[in-house]
Amino acid sequence: MKHGDRKGSSGWKKAGVALKNVFSNNLSRDLLGYEEQGAPFEIVPGLALAYALATSDKAPAYFEKDRPLVSPLYASAIFKDVVESIILHPKLGMNVLKMVHAEQTFEFFQPIYADMKLLPSATVAGIRDVSTGQILDVDAQLAQDGETVAQGRVAMFVRGKPGKKAGEKSKERKTTSGPEMAELTRFSIGKDQPKRYAHASGDYNPIHTNRTVARLAGFKAPIAHGLCVLACSAAKLTEAFAEQDPTRLRELKCRFAKPVYPGQELTLNTAQSGDGYLFSLVNARGKPVLSNGFVRFS
Repeated sequence: MKHGDRKGSSGWKKAGVALKNVFSNNLSRDLLGYEEQGAPFEIVPGLALAYALATSDKAPAYFEKDRPLVSPLYASAIFKDVVESIILHPKLGMNVLKMVHAEQTFEFFQPIYADMKLLPSATVAGIRDVSTGQILDVDAQLAQDGETVAQGRVAMFVRGKPGKKAGEKSKERKTTSGPEMAELTRFSIGKDQPKRYAHASGDYNPIHTNRTVARLAGFKAPIAHGLCVLACSAAKLTEAFAEQDPTRLRELKCRFAKPVYPGQELTLNTAQSGDGYLFSLVNARGKPVLSNGFVRFS
């Protein structure tokens, strides 16, 4: 499958399953352990470059004529379809209007190049009950010739029937204190960035581009894709701590704490910790939009 062939078949454009689950209150544990295997994914160089540009990442290696490098975060676009197939599986009962991206982890074992053909897969790893709903954990992997190129865990939070007694605190949302962070840089998500990111990533969830759907989901306006915000942050971190060399990125993780609206000024803060760096991204009110961040380079 080529990335350019996915636009018309995107799961978010198959509204039937999504609408069917709008009134669902609980995720079904019958799907625990379920695996979705995708077709081999052929990277289209132009769309891979569009992804980097849509995330404000202009590393010189992406513009090479011979075997250009691909943004490591493009891995999320490659395994998007298999993750989405799980989210929209009719037996899961995911209410997409109450769903937000909660947490994300990545591990990178090999650089991704434009001539690679990768095999994506995803597995339902767990369903966690929290005080205000549930969290779906999906493990995703990209492989080439039987070797893992990248892997990660996608955690989707769905507001709904409380999984715990009222007043009981959720361990998943507990944060721990760490070293004091210092400001690294500031940036914002452009007004047109959600549309550009949707095209480049294949993520057409309408809460990012349609005002009516965003309001139905409880937002005052369309919000930026969490992965776009994370990818923009990763580009700034790579520029600062890895000499703008994406091949050195080995691990990246964070929690999506609050939605980001295009145009908001964001401040990226960091602190060294062990063999990597802690980071957080805060809005103009000082509220974290990305928290519990960690990045490690080789």
